[in-house]
Amino acid sequence: MAMIERKRIPKWAAVPVLCALLLAGCSGDKGQEKKEMRSISVATVSEAAYTDTLNLSGNVTPVETANLSFKLDGKLKEVYVREGDSVEMGQKVAELSMEDYSLQVRAAQAQFRAAEAQYATAKMQADTDAPSKIAQAKAQLVLTQKTYNRVKALYEAQAVSQSDLDEISAKLAADSETYHQALEGKNMAVAQLEAAGAQKDQAAAAADKAVRDLADTALNSPMKGVILKKLMNGGETAAAGYPVVVIGRTDEVTIEVGIPDEQINEIKLGQKAEVSVYGIETGFEGSVSGIGALADSNTRTFTVKIRVKNPAGVLKPGMIANVILHTGSQKSVLIPLDSVLQRANGSVVFVYDAASGTVTRKVVTTGEIRGNSIEILSGLEFGEQIVTEGQFLLYDGDAVQLAEEVEP
Repeated sequence: MAMIERKRIPKWAAVPVLCALLLAGCSGDKGQEKKEMRSISVATVSEAAYTDTLNLSGNVTPVETANLSFKLDGKLKEVYVREGDSVEMGQKVAELSMEDYSLQVRAAQAQFRAAEAQYATAKMQADTDAPSKIAQAKAQLVLTQKTYNRVKALYEAQAVSQSDLDEISAKLAADSETYHQALEGKNMAVAQLEAAGAQKDQAAAAADKAVRDLADTALNSPMKGVILKKLMNGGETAAAGYPVVVIGRTDEVTIEVGIPDEQINEIKLGQKAEVSVYGIETGFEGSVSGIGALADSNTRTFTVKIRVKNPAGVLKPGMIANVILHTGSQKSVLIPLDSVLQRANGSVVFVYDAASGTVTRKVVTTGEIRGNSIEILSGLEFGEQIVTEGQFLLYDGDAVQLAEEVEP
């Protein structure tokens, strides 16, 4: 679990004081009449601003990955890349043997040409032959109808015989049937044209698919990136949908870190992050691109994604990156870490009184260690001068000689 390191003054810090007490005891045995005036350095107590940080680590991963696979089954002719190779968008990375698919293209195109010929014949019948037959049958029917009308009138005038009327009546019936057959022939020709059109469309679709399948024997990269894994080699049988290579986009990378649940609300989208990797001299600037909504039940941390631009490609997938997130600025009393001593009654510092030239021991409550400084929660006032050098041999009320004042 990554969190701000909180430290207290270790017990071993009292060792120098113990040595000082022993030395002082030995000197006391000799009954010093005049105590030596110690030389000290001091710092003035003041409020200091500091920034809380989270020091984290995580794996470098590509900002985007893709498993590249064929849409077809087939024998791999060749895989043209190796792991670690850089590839451009559209670059051919692998290819299937094309012989079978080339044959399918030729067969499908031949079927399409045959369907086109059948459609052309059906169209001629529907558009030309059938209308012509209808026109001829209709003209003959009209002529026969006129002849029938004339013969019937003559029959009624007893100018022709019954056999003459029967003969023209039979011809009228035959010509009427021929006309209706021509109309039915037109309907049939239209239906045949529609069927031929459907067959032609199906043949065209099959030919187009065969051409697409032939094109799909080449596996091209959908992005500019790096080959992360090569899963198959030339000569092997590739199944449709089974990955041949894994490619990652690395012009940007993502670093996933775990943030403790008590600090997740301090992280915001777009928040800047400092990124460094062992062995790379230059640092990188990143930003928070994603904040997990669910904590890991075991570690109680939330996954936060840091996105980093990587145009030169120096950040490699799998590297361990160190991430520093600044979570906020605060103000507090900070004093040099070495100025705080451990005594039986707790943490103490020596405060210098310029008027009397003496020091007073004060018990303080300490907070967090921040570099070479430590936070003081209570026990000191602004403007007081604390001893920063020479404090290990001091006693409460000692007269001292001021050497210099340093920054806290």
